[in-house]
Amino acid sequence: MVSPRPRNRHSPWSRSSRSSRLDRGSARGVVYAADMTERCYLGADLGGTQLRMAVVTAEGRLATEVVSVATGRDFGPSDLRSQLSALGDRLRAASRQPIAGLGFGTAGVIHPGPLTQSDNLPRLNGVDIAELVQSVAGCPVKMENDARCFTLAEARYGAGRGVRHLCGITLGTGVGCGVIIDGSLYRGPTSEAGEVWRIPWRGAPLEESLSGPGVVRGYAAAGGDAHGLSGAAEVADRARRGDTAATAAWNSFAEDLAFLCECAFSLVDPERIVIGGSVATSRDLFDASLRARLGERADRLAYAELGAAAGVIGAAALHMA
Repeated sequence: MVSPRPRNRHSPWSRSSRSSRLDRGSARGVVYAADMTERCYLGADLGGTQLRMAVVTAEGRLATEVVSVATGRDFGPSDLRSQLSALGDRLRAASRQPIAGLGFGTAGVIHPGPLTQSDNLPRLNGVDIAELVQSVAGCPVKMENDARCFTLAEARYGAGRGVRHLCGITLGTGVGCGVIIDGSLYRGPTSEAGEVWRIPWRGAPLEESLSGPGVVRGYAAAGGDAHGLSGAAEVADRARRGDTAATAAWNSFAEDLAFLCECAFSLVDPERIVIGGSVATSRDLFDASLRARLGERADRLAYAELGAAAGVIGAAALHMA
């Protein structure tokens, strides 16, 4: 059950490190120093480009920095096992806190049995992720889809505080959606609620256009030279410098996102839609167009407050009834 919590004065941040990359995202604030009597959890957020982890207090605050390693399409079971173990050991040493449990969020469908529909982590499709994670965790484990973890974190501690009907949309390597109805995460009978990536749109799955790689595809379709582009952030830089193809790509992205928001409004009628993920940091290029398309319903839009730490905070929160 998700219940409204008081506004949290502590938001996550991250510092640089040689041994792994630490994510700032759009997060603000400081790492919270937990005392030795406070219950703490490990939160892990596995996505198509990074595995992020941190220690999180029972109040949803960071007790350590957020550490991360790169993932990608070649990231397989042995990589996950070794990196989970290494990052977990590092965080336990840094926090010096007893760890009450590990919450793990991942792209794909979390259901009893092997992981499915994790197209951005193809080597993990068909793997029993719960069994793998439990084998290295050394503590109780709870699993969930990564977009639901994002949504849970924002509902409890971020832009969705006080709201009982909420959708969270994550925009990054792919597109995901979490749904909260009457204060509780909604999963559906086969745990596929929110798998919006596969909605047919423009003759392809929605994720083909509404994602970081989708922005790059949109740029190329608008006549831009996408050769050598590393991702949506570079398209954003070009749009801000006046590149007309880049501007057109972000306008198309706004139309795609408006379509998804309209689907959510029509099916769930949420009080709020919270938008986050790495691509959302370029909202200066699509927000005005998105709001114009949604009209009065745009008043129900909000952007994530927890930055790159939302996934790990939400994963840890799976243990916090």
